[in-house]
Amino acid sequence: MLKIGLGIMVAGMVACSKMDNTNPNVPSNVNPGVILPQVIYNTSNTMVNNAFELNNELIQYTCMNNTFTEVQRFKLLPANSNGLWALYNRMRDLNDIIAMGEKTTEMANYKAIASVVKTYIFSILTDTYGDIPFSEAGLGASGNVYMAKYDQQQDIYVQMLENLKQDAERLKTATALLYGGDPVYNGNLIRWQKFANSLRLRLLMRASAKLPAAVTEIQTMLSNPQQFPVMESNDDNFVYRYSGGLPDANPLSPNYVRDFDFKYKSVSAFIVDSLKKLNDSRLLQYARPTNASANTANPVYVGLPNALPVTESANYNGGYNYQSYLGTRFQSNTEPAIWMTYAEVLFLKTEAAQKGYYSGNAKELYESAIKASFAYWGAPFTDNYLTQAGVNYDGSLARIMLQKFYALFFTGMEAWTEYRRTGYPLLIAGPTNVNDGKIPNRIPYPLSEQSLNRTNYTEAAKRMGNDNMNHRMWWQP
Repeated sequence: MLKIGLGIMVAGMVACSKMDNTNPNVPSNVNPGVILPQVIYNTSNTMVNNAFELNNELIQYTCMNNTFTEVQRFKLLPANSNGLWALYNRMRDLNDIIAMGEKTTEMANYKAIASVVKTYIFSILTDTYGDIPFSEAGLGASGNVYMAKYDQQQDIYVQMLENLKQDAERLKTATALLYGGDPVYNGNLIRWQKFANSLRLRLLMRASAKLPAAVTEIQTMLSNPQQFPVMESNDDNFVYRYSGGLPDANPLSPNYVRDFDFKYKSVSAFIVDSLKKLNDSRLLQYARPTNASANTANPVYVGLPNALPVTESANYNGGYNYQSYLGTRFQSNTEPAIWMTYAEVLFLKTEAAQKGYYSGNAKELYESAIKASFAYWGAPFTDNYLTQAGVNYDGSLARIMLQKFYALFFTGMEAWTEYRRTGYPLLIAGPTNVNDGKIPNRIPYPLSEQSLNRTNYTEAAKRMGNDNMNHRMWWQP
């Protein structure tokens, strides 16, 4: 709790104090060990909230069962952008850390870490909107740039991949964190290096259909694990673990979100029915039994079909008490925010092997990925799960991506992004959808850009099909 409370207090004092005249964007009396945990905390909150409100509804993990059904109906408006666009508020702090890291050799590791976090944020933003402010983002007074231009997504990807490659290399020789401030890996720079390489693998796979060099880079990375280490166990997961004491508590906990609000967030029929059919114990983590059966000898799980008419949704299966809400763990003060997991890395390696980008054994990698997911969620597992129809490895991308979909539950916006990239799993839009049955490809830009950065917004919007939510990402096949 103190790490966040003190971060807010110090940041507040800095905001009111006089800045160094030579660089007004860099505080003169705050070290990166104070700023970094605040950035990671705020970014984690943003990702949890948008998983809850956007990703999970778009991709049929969950569905609202009352009048607030716009997202699952694919009625996306500029107002839906505000939460994720707020990630830009972290850029100035990250630029400050990078500037501090350039001053002395002892601070260089903070520069590398801040750059990795910055790339993670940019990847979320560009994969959500397409073309975005990138090269001029967060410069403000230090660069005399108050209306940032929008870079094209392909150019952003090329630079993000190069940045991650350089940052991972820097982290090989980085010294210990002089001021601490690492709430994820506690100063273990090898794990930061693994995260940088794992994130790079994620982005390389995403770009592999459109960027010729990406396949070669994937081959090089995965064939040289000593030079390019990636996550090797769940201990390497990038998850932010909330302490549970206010304000450092999961943003969906009762401190911030009423249990009343969870009453209207049912788990989708697609997830519940699929996992029940496979006797998949992750269901007991993702969902709770219906209220009517919760305290009986035979708890029942019933998912809600997405985008039903409002009255039909509210009364489905007899009403709210007969539908399964999100698992109680997601209301815990200490439920971690997931950025990336070992299971995801194994699924990326599985896909690379399946496509011939990598000489690894796709079946073994696939099965290891499933086991890693069960272990992360604390779900009981037996090897019989892997041999049943619908799970046993059949060499198809559809089978890989269905299991990856299950594993990515509540991992930011990743499931939606992977669906757009691969077309899997096969999802059927609900009957009240307003987009001809198509899951949107992007979120419209926020209204603030239309008013505060209109010239650059207008130019980018034209490239994005006049800011159309169905305009395809550059990396989509």
